[in-house]
Amino acid sequence: MISMKNSTFRFLPFLAVIITSIVVLFACQKEAKLDAVPEGKAKLSVYLTDGPLDFQHVWVDIQQIAVKVDTCRRHHDDDHWGPGCNDDHDSLSGRCEYWDTLAINPGVYDLLALRNGVDTLLASGFVINGKIERIKFTLGTNNSLMVDSVTHPINLINNQTYVFVNVGREHLDSISSNNFQLYLDFDLSRSIRYTGGQYWLKPYLKPFGRHSTGEIEGKVRPVHSHGLIKAYSDTDTAYARPWDHEGEFKIRGLRPGTYSLFIDGINGYRDTTITNITVQRGDDTKLGIIRLQQ
Repeated sequence: MISMKNSTFRFLPFLAVIITSIVVLFACQKEAKLDAVPEGKAKLSVYLTDGPLDFQHVWVDIQQIAVKVDTCRRHHDDDHWGPGCNDDHDSLSGRCEYWDTLAINPGVYDLLALRNGVDTLLASGFVINGKIERIKFTLGTNNSLMVDSVTHPINLINNQTYVFVNVGREHLDSISSNNFQLYLDFDLSRSIRYTGGQYWLKPYLKPFGRHSTGEIEGKVRPVHSHGLIKAYSDTDTAYARPWDHEGEFKIRGLRPGTYSLFIDGINGYRDTTITNITVQRGDDTKLGIIRLQQ
């Protein structure tokens, strides 16, 4: 990591993004364009964002986004996942189940550019109408990261280039009739392992909808007094790494509840914990300026 004090973060078993659907990429979060949806179809846009740890860059090679739809069910139906869901035993075909590939610009993305409320629209397209149940996220092999100004390759665990993500109805934001947005948080704290002198990757993607989750944001002062920030509750944990020049941070996709916020002090500043932070659905909890003490 950048400081000795942060070494515990650097070598966490797993490191702590979101996927979006559109043909063209955007650097910041955009509202979905309300295009007309063809009859018998639904539109899905998948946004990618990051829950970072204390790296300088994490470059991930994203190649394909596929969507599984159950045509015998509808968006508002209850969710149900049986044995074998979310792994390589997932059925590729069935009487009601169809897979469709979204339009995507494949390539290498720096996940640490997607933090503190920034995301990118990665893929988009029309799928057959029904209940969206699963995303298949496919990687290439050109993955790497930078720590202490040194670039290291990231190996895929068991050479597995894909991961399944179960999608529930609470994860989909309905923009208009049959027009949905989905956010995928690429959780680096659980996705990257450092062992045997090498970095290994097995993506952990957390889906969420902005209407069913909340946010915490603030600004840490002085600049360069802080390392990573962790928001945690009894049921949820997420990370932020403030922008160096401003100290601003935002943590999204938090389940409603009461959180504590831990700020890792560096450069002679003390660790700070703020407790009893209320997070509500669809709401942004603003903490204002947080001043660390030496």
